[in-house]
Amino acid sequence: MYDKVKFSVLSISVLLFLVSAAYGQSFKFAVMTDSRGSYNGVNEPVLSELVKHLNTDHGDIKFVLFPGDFANGSKTDPDSTYQSWLYWKEIMSPLYKNDNLLTPKIFVTVGNHDVQNRFDETNFRKAFPDMPQNGPDDEKGLTYSFDFMNTHIIMITTNRWYYGNPEDTTDDRRDWRYVKHMDWLENDILTAKVKGAEHIFVLGHEPVFPVGGHLRDCLPNLGKDVKLPLDSTRRFYLDNRNTFWNIMTMHKASAYICGHEHLYGRQNTGGVFHITSGSAGAPLYDFNPVYGSPTSDNSALEKEFDKYEDAIPYYKILQYNYGPGKNSQASEDFTGYSAFHYCIFEVNGKTVKVTVYGAFPKYGTNSVMEGGIKQIDYFEIIR
Repeated sequence: MYDKVKFSVLSISVLLFLVSAAYGQSFKFAVMTDSRGSYNGVNEPVLSELVKHLNTDHGDIKFVLFPGDFANGSKTDPDSTYQSWLYWKEIMSPLYKNDNLLTPKIFVTVGNHDVQNRFDETNFRKAFPDMPQNGPDDEKGLTYSFDFMNTHIIMITTNRWYYGNPEDTTDDRRDWRYVKHMDWLENDILTAKVKGAEHIFVLGHEPVFPVGGHLRDCLPNLGKDVKLPLDSTRRFYLDNRNTFWNIMTMHKASAYICGHEHLYGRQNTGGVFHITSGSAGAPLYDFNPVYGSPTSDNSALEKEFDKYEDAIPYYKILQYNYGPGKNSQASEDFTGYSAFHYCIFEVNGKTVKVTVYGAFPKYGTNSVMEGGIKQIDYFEIIR
């Protein structure tokens, strides 16, 4: 295990500023998420291979961002969830031991599998004590931001725990799939822009635009058997999602990067890239069903709808491209793969080069990697 060193947000900011000055205007960082599986809650075989490849081929990165779903988690045994996070950190030890990465080396926030019990948020902060503490008071260590060179990184939690009456555990419940502190988020972006940030990356667990496997939930959270007009609860979630994306587009964020859906997908929607980087080991999904085609030629890939027609009400409400010849996604420039993967972001002035490295599943499985890790996508973000 790596040595635990606690840094205040001021210490982290000063350190990042000093190192950024020394390294000039070019640097790289990595993103990966969703590594849950059957080895103490983690897909250790896949995650360890990705970590080995990342550390060997891109050991010059400055930090890793991991927005949630480290392990399966538990509704009834929070200690097992905590222990699975510690096991995850052992698997990630090659990165924690890489002296090129800046403390705390891996920046994290929670996903839905990480918050299933009233003790999970407290335990998460215990397992990952070194996160910046500049977020909203009730989301310290879960929502926060930091700067490196000309780039501003914002980690947000989209999955919380609700305490109606803190003394009454029967009043507790999961509080998932929305962004609670919009004012904090917008003010943080505006402050970063005043300070000269050229690139703003926001990361959270839940997608804004579901691309496969979770069309019914994510931030739109439309639920099963959706019908118009939407009830007040579904309207709340959809409006919250729309407000969040309006902030992204209005302030010209470079990208929103998420997980939750176990696949890779990217698209430019309203001038902002929406990047789903959702499987560092979690069981792979199929994509949103398209007109006239089977959902997959690999029956092991998990799918949400048995037939295309059942997805149409969701496409209509979300204003996706659907019908003959359409891709059933929010943007016509969508690119995606059902593959285990990680993403490298290389920032150089006003340009960010994004390269995705992944490996495909063994046929008939959705959690076993087969073949070597190779480049599966490349694109550029230009401000």
